[in-house]
Amino acid sequence: MKKIFITGTDTDIGKTFVSVGLCLKLEALNYKVGYFKPLQSGAYKKNGAIAAPDLEELKKYSNIPSKYSYLFEGEISPHLAALINNIEVDINKIKDDFTIFSSKFDFTIVEGAGGIYCPAYKHAKFSDIIKALDIETIVVTTPKLGRLNHLLMTLECAKINNIKVKGVIINSMAQKTTLSEQNFIKELREFSDVDILGVIPRLNNPDKKEILETFKNVNLE
Repeated sequence: MKKIFITGTDTDIGKTFVSVGLCLKLEALNYKVGYFKPLQSGAYKKNGAIAAPDLEELKKYSNIPSKYSYLFEGEISPHLAALINNIEVDINKIKDDFTIFSSKFDFTIVEGAGGIYCPAYKHAKFSDIIKALDIETIVVTTPKLGRLNHLLMTLECAKINNIKVKGVIINSMAQKTTLSEQNFIKELREFSDVDILGVIPRLNNPDKKEILETFKNVNLE
């Protein structure tokens, strides 16, 4: 059973899109795949129930099983949402949920929030959750100006915390690239030996077929 944590260099970097793409790719390869979200904020009402936005995004394309441990309302960080709602997050609950859920699948994709140093809950960052779950990580970034700095810092933080990085996925590469975007991969290879698992083009409202085609060459082996 393989488990991969999806983190990013920032918020709104495309972690959910990449998580969905990897889930669909693995499903198409006939793996039993599950999607796990330890902490989910931004919950909203749907048909009289509270819906988890990232799980709902996956449901647009597939019936792949999904689960969260904690769900919070409000477009704020899970850390702040837990504080406002006076909810004490228990890492042992997250670990137990993950162990039971992931045991059912060949692959489990786990998505964080923000980056690995983003506050997760009281006195804990998402790096603490990654270490508690003891799984390797994929870092999602975009090639925009300034993101190489964020990416190199993320890789350094992972190294300091003994978090194994499987590789990087570069998301939202424009068709017409800027000079900075054109040199992003070259500069990354100059300053890091991290594996580049895939380069995802910028897509607008893709359907399932387009997502599968886009993630076809992403390397998860």
